[in-house]
Amino acid sequence: MKIHFSEQNYNRTLPVYDRKIVTSSTAIGILREQLVKNIGIERIKGFLFRFGWELGVNDAKEIMKTDESVEYFIKNGPVLHGANGHFLGTEYEGYAEFDENHNLISTHGTGIWIDSYEALEHIRLLGQSTTPVCHTLVGYSSGFMSTVCGQRVLVKEVSCIGKGDSECRWIVRAQKEWDEEGIDEGAILHETPIVKELEYTYEQLLEQKNFIMQLADFQKKLTEEIVNGCELQLVVDLVHQMAGIPAVVDDINFRTLSYSGMTEELFKELSTDMDVYIQENISNQIGRRQKQQLPFRKKKIKTRLQERLITPILVQKEVVGYCHFIYFGGKTRPTEQDILFLERFAHAASLILLNEKTKFESFERMKGNFLEQLLDGQLSDKELKERGKYTGVDIAKPYFITILDSKSSKVSFEEEFLLQQKLMKTTFRFFSDYNQNLLIGQKNGNIVLFISTESLIKTKIDEMIKIFHEELKKVHPGILFKFGISSEANGINNIQDYYEEALIALRLSGKTNIGLYDSLGIVGMMINQQNKEKIYKMAKKQLKPFYPLNDLKNIEHLKTLYFYLLNGGNLKQTMSDLSLSMSGLRHRLEKIENVLDKDLRNPDYNHQLLTVLKALIALGEFVIV
Repeated sequence: MKIHFSEQNYNRTLPVYDRKIVTSSTAIGILREQLVKNIGIERIKGFLFRFGWELGVNDAKEIMKTDESVEYFIKNGPVLHGANGHFLGTEYEGYAEFDENHNLISTHGTGIWIDSYEALEHIRLLGQSTTPVCHTLVGYSSGFMSTVCGQRVLVKEVSCIGKGDSECRWIVRAQKEWDEEGIDEGAILHETPIVKELEYTYEQLLEQKNFIMQLADFQKKLTEEIVNGCELQLVVDLVHQMAGIPAVVDDINFRTLSYSGMTEELFKELSTDMDVYIQENISNQIGRRQKQQLPFRKKKIKTRLQERLITPILVQKEVVGYCHFIYFGGKTRPTEQDILFLERFAHAASLILLNEKTKFESFERMKGNFLEQLLDGQLSDKELKERGKYTGVDIAKPYFITILDSKSSKVSFEEEFLLQQKLMKTTFRFFSDYNQNLLIGQKNGNIVLFISTESLIKTKIDEMIKIFHEELKKVHPGILFKFGISSEANGINNIQDYYEEALIALRLSGKTNIGLYDSLGIVGMMINQQNKEKIYKMAKKQLKPFYPLNDLKNIEHLKTLYFYLLNGGNLKQTMSDLSLSMSGLRHRLEKIENVLDKDLRNPDYNHQLLTVLKALIALGEFVIV
């Protein structure tokens, strides 16, 4: 079947504008349902309120064209509203007070809407709500009353069948009266339109996109510079150029490595200000290890002159320094975007410092390997000259050999190995900070230092080692360190002899933990490879009852004898050194005298005996801790 149609129709009885459109509450309910699906349940409240408001304003303007009074409009407003079909009935009461100039002073009313279409349709299509739902009715009543009264009047729904109440009840008041009670009922009129929100969201997304592209470009350029082998200063300059923020890189001790974006004078002023902050907030007693555990990954610091955004530089899970962005003069403040730039900056700095650290440690290890070959006598004169010039140390100059021994209780072999690696790094770093160029190697589990007298112009060898000892105790607490320092050496070919001197000084370092070969006197001179057999023979003759020397009880008695003789017969000091009671010490000394069949009050004999004991210790036959 095929149907043809062609008709014309035009209703000339209806006005073109403001004509009534016949629809049902069901149709309005469907519109409400679609609005919820498209803009969400939270957004329809403001939308429907403003829609109702405009309807109320429009109807009020139309009836105000009649000759009726304001009193009539106020009294019959709810009835006129009901004529639109928004509800089937209403009950209401209240008052409105005006001054002689017909200005509204106060209004208060309450009423109910019977069978509100909004409540019924909401339940039918969307289910029961948790809040009142007659938003269009509230908006209509508010717009109508505000237009009639000449100032803003707002209606509030306090109960609603749409949320399970028995009735839809409302209250009406002037906005100023709501405001006096601290209730902002007018805020709904000023909600940001969805279009504006979308525009704002788009602008935010566009801004975020541009920032991400800028950040990616920032990281790309930093990476390119690092790959090309640039120095730290070039990266700091690039960061300032791209981020537009003054930038600084400090080491772990807050000493500046590089900065950009400030004059030298301004930098010094801000650095002094920062130093004051550090002194006030970080104790001078904090060592390097504790500084590496400062309680921040990134931190904002505000001082008298500036604000700083700081993040640590991590190299192999160790904090080696800090990157700063500096804000001064009150012109700019740190932002979340700056934090992202700073993180990339710190990452770039860590790569450069890792590269520098790797090169430095590799070079130092090469020098250490050279020293180890010197000590083992593996190099010919030609090799000495050829390889020596690459170390930067003039091996033809006078020098000292220093041996560092470390002891940590109850550590495994693996832990001992890791400790040696850490000690090497600490040693590299310490002498680098003091601009000391020396050779650092390892032999027989100890660290060996070749220190040229050229690098000791302003200090003595023992003073330098004392400073180094203090640094080691700070960085590696709980570990016992001992040093042995040779006499001043001349000639690289005799380096093994000076190593032996340092070893003897180490073994006889005593309670000071730093032994100088030059302070050993005759004992140091008499101990050498040629005299070893004679020393052993003399020792066995003098101390025969306490042989063999690997017996723990014999060692215990020899230690007691050694400290007693070393302290010149001072029982209290010896008791303290050995952690013995006075009676225990006397008993042990009495036993030693009986076994040796000698009088320990004889100074000549005691001097001879002490010399023999020192010689045995120097030769490593037993250890005094």
